[in-house]
Amino acid sequence: MITRLKVSNFKSHKDTELRLCNLTLLTGINGCGKTSVLQALLLLRQSYKKNRLMQGLDLNNPLVAIGIGDEALSQFAETGEMGFTLDIDGETLAFHYDVTNALKASFIPASHYSENITDEHLKKMSLFNNGFQYISALRWGGRSNFPKDTYTVETEGQMSNEKGQCEFIGNFLHHFSSKKTFNYQSGNEEQPVSLLDQVIYWEQLISPGVYLRVEPSADSTSFNVIYDFLATGNAKPVKNLRAENIGFGISYTLPVITALVYAERGSLLMIENPEAHLHPDGQVELARLMALAAQRGVQLIVETHSDHIINGVLKACLDAERGNRGIDKDNVSIYYFGGKDSHNVSLFEEVKVMEGGQLEYQPKGFFDQLEQYQDYLNSYYQHG
Repeated sequence: MITRLKVSNFKSHKDTELRLCNLTLLTGINGCGKTSVLQALLLLRQSYKKNRLMQGLDLNNPLVAIGIGDEALSQFAETGEMGFTLDIDGETLAFHYDVTNALKASFIPASHYSENITDEHLKKMSLFNNGFQYISALRWGGRSNFPKDTYTVETEGQMSNEKGQCEFIGNFLHHFSSKKTFNYQSGNEEQPVSLLDQVIYWEQLISPGVYLRVEPSADSTSFNVIYDFLATGNAKPVKNLRAENIGFGISYTLPVITALVYAERGSLLMIENPEAHLHPDGQVELARLMALAAQRGVQLIVETHSDHIINGVLKACLDAERGNRGIDKDNVSIYYFGGKDSHNVSLFEEVKVMEGGQLEYQPKGFFDQLEQYQDYLNSYYQHG
């Protein structure tokens, strides 16, 4: 597991250092450095998967596209060196790159690395091996037809090739539908359930009565995700619906739920905006699943703009404190990115989780719109 990440002279991060836990939540104002934290890790994986990491950093494709060195290097950097340092499983790995002569290039040569970095070493780490999934805000939602890629899915265990779009989620679900996964419903290690059954279970918590299946196309070049709504109460069942004809929340959530229940202990999931298109109740249920997976040993780094996701995680902390299934507060870190200084450097702070499922304090701007609105109403009715 990655327990510390330091980012130097990359975009708006001059000297950013984060404590990473089983579940790390990044939140805050748009354009203040949250996504760049994810991009730092994606650049390392991207370069490694292209067999170039030991020579340098490849800025573009398939996971992320930064452009050229001038766009990657912090505009107010005092040197041309950009660096990423990770503490993984008790070891420190440092990667440094010299952008000085690569400002107009998309490949930045390495200047120096930690002596303990070897290819065999990196293969054992979830950031670089198949125990990894990236689910971006650009994921394919609202569609039912997904292309086939046997190598990406069956050999590498990935739902995506391009920028975390989860373009192979149909192929992935079809291939691993019968895979036995940890039973998050009961928490019983000795009663695993199939991947597809568990995906359906969690989708039904978000949208009661929904049922899905995956079928190959007639020419076997793609996979169709088909939805049914089972009969509940006096309602009649509705069958054979394409994703285009159901709520966006169901299809956007599909790869998130799938990745969570598929992941083994020691895996690394990076997820952007898991709350997209979800009703608050659904967001809280999704936060609970994320918390349960993280407590079990799956590492999650999540970018979110939702107070419901935050509150769902805090509720899971309180559940664990009371002896129920949830997540230990010490396994959660929350960072609020609240702006930038005069040199365009990201300003951030850790908001610690305390006993009772409470936050240590609430920074100004940290999901305080309800309080601001209440203050506005009070002032309006007092003063007119």
